[in-house]
Amino acid sequence: MTTYFDILGVKKNTPLADVKRRYKLLSSRCHPDKGGSKSIMQMLSQAYEKVMTGHGNEEAVHVVYLKSNEQTVIWKKKCQQLEEQFTDLKQQNEELERKLAAAREELKQKTTPSDDEKNYKQMMEEDMQALRRENRRLQSKVDGLRLEKRSDSKEITKSELPGQFVAASQKLTPLVASQIKAIGRSRYWARLAVLAIPVALVWIAMGPGKEPLMNVWNSLNPPPQKVNKPSMRLLHHDPSVNEEDENMKTALAESPESVEKKVVPVIQLSNEVGIWQLMKFANTANYYISVRSEKGSYVIKSCNGDFQYYKNTLQRSGRMAANLIYARDERHFEIYDIPYGNGSFAHNWAKSKSLLINNEYFPNKNFAASYSNLQQHCQ
Repeated sequence: MTTYFDILGVKKNTPLADVKRRYKLLSSRCHPDKGGSKSIMQMLSQAYEKVMTGHGNEEAVHVVYLKSNEQTVIWKKKCQQLEEQFTDLKQQNEELERKLAAAREELKQKTTPSDDEKNYKQMMEEDMQALRRENRRLQSKVDGLRLEKRSDSKEITKSELPGQFVAASQKLTPLVASQIKAIGRSRYWARLAVLAIPVALVWIAMGPGKEPLMNVWNSLNPPPQKVNKPSMRLLHHDPSVNEEDENMKTALAESPESVEKKVVPVIQLSNEVGIWQLMKFANTANYYISVRSEKGSYVIKSCNGDFQYYKNTLQRSGRMAANLIYARDERHFEIYDIPYGNGSFAHNWAKSKSLLINNEYFPNKNFAASYSNLQQHCQ
């Protein structure tokens, strides 16, 4: 028995939205305006109405027995045509279901994270950790400055109160406390001198007090005594002593605490523009990655350090961004560190096609592969 469910190619538990979508698909193919049959379109419409009203399990094709053989043959042909069309529609339905299953599987595979996405997440985590460390360092510095400012203001106000100088000086910094004590001592001696001058004048005018006053002065300021320096005499000369002194001087000169200049890494110049490359410093064995702009400037990233901007001094300089911290000069470059902000983290480069630094565009072409190779050399 052929039901209305069979004509539409759906089942009893198929959602109504899928039934409607199925009807639109079949009607677009079997409509008379698109080369279909009018009778088949009428059958599809009837089957859709039955299924939507809950009568899809009823028999759709009734067998009618006629007395005339010619009409019987005609109806048999029509039934055969309908069965063939039903078979074709069923095959098309199965083909569409297979395509749908394949598309779902492909979408599922695309949603699984790839190696590039894993590397990107790893770079983002490393950059977030570096940003947190920098944030903690800056926060601790700000807290220290606030605490110092607060303590200075409180200590100065307390030091002005009488009877609390000792307690306030204990909380003051050593330099401020010593200055305040010096001021107090100077005031004390000034008052003492003001009181002692009249007494001394009266004592000198009396005459007999002159000699005791001179004795006191001489006792306070005794005359310098001559000290006879002992003469040195060489009793025995040992030539090995001079050799030991020379060896000691050589050891001190070669010690790590002697004057030792820190080796500043020098980058290699490249003719490639807009492509990240893995390079090695010209004067050390360390690796780094760099990209060159059209104006001759570079952005580099080494194993130990932040991203750095090598500005070409031949180009016209404008107002530098706040996150570009000047470090040093090298050849025809002005070197700036990028500790935060635009271009300071790996995910900034991996996320965008290019970054604008000081009115210069630096693309991120081949950045992911170069950064991965740098991480291997840094381990």
